[in-house]
Amino acid sequence: MYALALLIQIADVLLLSINGIKCNDMLCKVYCACCNGLEVTTVTVEVNVTDGIQFHLVGLPDSAVKESQQRIESALSSNGFRFPGKRITINLAPANIRKEGSSFDVPLAIGILCASGQLGDEVTARLKDFLILGELALDGTLREIPGALPIIIHAKQQGFKGCVLPSSSAIEGAEIDGVTIYAADSFKDVIEILGSDIYASSKIVTAANIGELEEEAGEECPDYDFSQVKGQAFAKRGMEIAAAGGHNILLSGSPGSGKTFLAKCLRGILPPMTKEEAIQTSNIYSIAGLLAAESGKEHHRGGLLRNRPFRSPHHTITVPALIGGGSRGLPGEISLAHNGVLFCDEFAEYDRRSIEVLRQPLEDGVVQISRVKGKHFYPARFMLVAAMNPCPCGHLLEGWGRCKCSSSAILKYRSKISGPVMDRIDIQINVRPVEAQDLVFSSAGKEETSAAVAERVRRARQIQYSRYMSAGEKFFTNAAITPAKIDTYCKLPFGQNAVMKALVQKKGISARGYTRILKIARTIADLEGSESVAMAHIAEALNLRCPDKDEMV
Repeated sequence: MYALALLIQIADVLLLSINGIKCNDMLCKVYCACCNGLEVTTVTVEVNVTDGIQFHLVGLPDSAVKESQQRIESALSSNGFRFPGKRITINLAPANIRKEGSSFDVPLAIGILCASGQLGDEVTARLKDFLILGELALDGTLREIPGALPIIIHAKQQGFKGCVLPSSSAIEGAEIDGVTIYAADSFKDVIEILGSDIYASSKIVTAANIGELEEEAGEECPDYDFSQVKGQAFAKRGMEIAAAGGHNILLSGSPGSGKTFLAKCLRGILPPMTKEEAIQTSNIYSIAGLLAAESGKEHHRGGLLRNRPFRSPHHTITVPALIGGGSRGLPGEISLAHNGVLFCDEFAEYDRRSIEVLRQPLEDGVVQISRVKGKHFYPARFMLVAAMNPCPCGHLLEGWGRCKCSSSAILKYRSKISGPVMDRIDIQINVRPVEAQDLVFSSAGKEETSAAVAERVRRARQIQYSRYMSAGEKFFTNAAITPAKIDTYCKLPFGQNAVMKALVQKKGISARGYTRILKIARTIADLEGSESVAMAHIAEALNLRCPDKDEMV
């Protein structure tokens, strides 16, 4: 057996010599990265090729990384290179962080070629300037990888001159300045990029044809426009205020009263994200491997999401799918809705645990996922839009005597949504059935369009952004005002403290509810262009927050 191994080694040395490949011991370093949640770590691929016939891959690789040997061997053979039949030792440093996924294929292949002398010294010398990632197909073509956008941002922060990625992944960072991004379709493209001038390659990804993110119009939703909503003026007003200030809203009403349609109309009045918001949200989608799937949509250009996400999970969703988790600690629906909307239709039909886990994210705007492998922190500053029936049969608010639900059945149905969760929902509206007059007779041209509402929302959002930006705040919407800043931005009208005290006592409003009423009033004032909060604004906010007790949401 030993003699056979020795003969194979001698034959391999002769073959390498014929092909002009150096046989002396060589150590090569290639740089890539791995993602732990949104945290990115630079990974150094250290490859050492020495005499012998073995392959060692160390540094906490998972099964997908360990299987890279077969993919690399086939890809190299398909592209005119040879997988050396020598002792190959590869270390993925730092060795205390687990490496997962197939994105290490390309840097491993480059390291093997350089360490075995199959690439020139010029290419080897340039490796320190590049961050390289990609999955190899057996024929040498490159497949997309998850987490490309945060990796590109990390490469910029760490001072790398270039970042080489599969073409479908490289486009995610087209709008990131300060680092040169190279798009490769195959392993040969990677070799070409490494061997050419770093600033002259035709593979550089640019944002030349990408417009500015700050557009005046929101996402167009022709199938869901406020002009198509019959009646429901009060509910539409509540949706406008919620959109203007980023407030959570709950719609409770009979089946067919328009709750779901109103919620879907919200997409047409929300302003597009700023560039900073777009990068934050796109980072989350990139980690989840969903950003590339958005590339076919009109609002997705250059890899960054343009309009605010609108997530609508089914009421049977599990807790890990909602808040995130799994073996890889991926973001859930609440993080995918960051800077956008989480629409929970049939809210009372959700599992009680799924509803309760929304408490902390609604308050803090962040979710922590703790697993055996570590902790992951994801932003979750979303706008909750919930819709539900007022009772099991849904007909309680109709007033026609159709509801036959007992008091205990109604109490049990509503109790699935606990007081702490309800207290975190700013606006709570009872949506009554559409009046026959509004339903039967045509209102074409009379109802306000989403475009008109969107313009008012955009102006209100701009007022908030300018106010908080000039003050150096870390929040930019009224809903996100911290408790310490309530008195600064939501001061009560002069001489109205006694009136507010009486209202708070009469309505039984909690401390959290009181601050949220002030935030809603601040948004109403911004919609009207008022610099200060007036008592009329507070009265409307109370009406939106606290329905009459005999018909509480």
